[in-house]
Amino acid sequence: MSKKITEKKYWESYYKKNHANKEHIISVCSYYDKYWEKLINKNASESKSIIEIGGFPGRYLAYLSSSYNLTPTSLDYNSDVTQIKKSFKIMGVDKYHILQEDFTKYQPKEKYDYVISNGFIEHFENFEEILDTHYKYLKNDGRMLVMIPNMKGFIKQYKYLVDYNNLKVHNLKTMNLKVFKDFALRNNLVIDTLEYFGGFPFNVHQKLTFLQKLIYIPSRFLFKFILNPYLRKKPSKYYSSSIIAIFKK
Repeated sequence: MSKKITEKKYWESYYKKNHANKEHIISVCSYYDKYWEKLINKNASESKSIIEIGGFPGRYLAYLSSSYNLTPTSLDYNSDVTQIKKSFKIMGVDKYHILQEDFTKYQPKEKYDYVISNGFIEHFENFEEILDTHYKYLKNDGRMLVMIPNMKGFIKQYKYLVDYNNLKVHNLKTMNLKVFKDFALRNNLVIDTLEYFGGFPFNVHQKLTFLQKLIYIPSRFLFKFILNPYLRKKPSKYYSSSIIAIFKK
């Protein structure tokens, strides 16, 4: 089943910085509050369970568990679990589970009320199979949120010039709404939300040459301070940073 574009070493290097900072967690995760509100039933009489596929470094799980009284499980094959534990602790989450497993090989032992996956499926060639495996973790009345970056349209051209190393470890075939419509159809799921979200993603993940800086610096200024406040109100496949899908079983 495993047809990864990235390997374990990549992720351990990518997330080597400590992300267990309360202000940082709230800032990053609250940006998607309107989607968490759609996903999670706030009026549930008892605590519900949630699992994040590719849960390292734990900030989304910690934020959601703290905000909605959820019992979280993180599934990730990263060898360092200290950041996940620190994220839970700093957000006041005492009860949690950590599955230090390879998702492509692990057989789920239980099912969950909520399944979330952020920036995961696009790192596989066999992304449809990976998506279908997400479904195996979902309870009969459960809900699922899948969020991936969008790197098509103008974003692809920009990243090719200044962020190519990051571009090449993503499978652009996943970045199409039809992928999620087909997933829902295959698994008899109801689509609650399926849309593009966010402004133009101007940030880069590599060291820049002098010529690349001549592209990046003005682009960053243009989008951050001028265009993105408008673009966020008019999401599009050509320039929005993310695709977000919410499903009901």
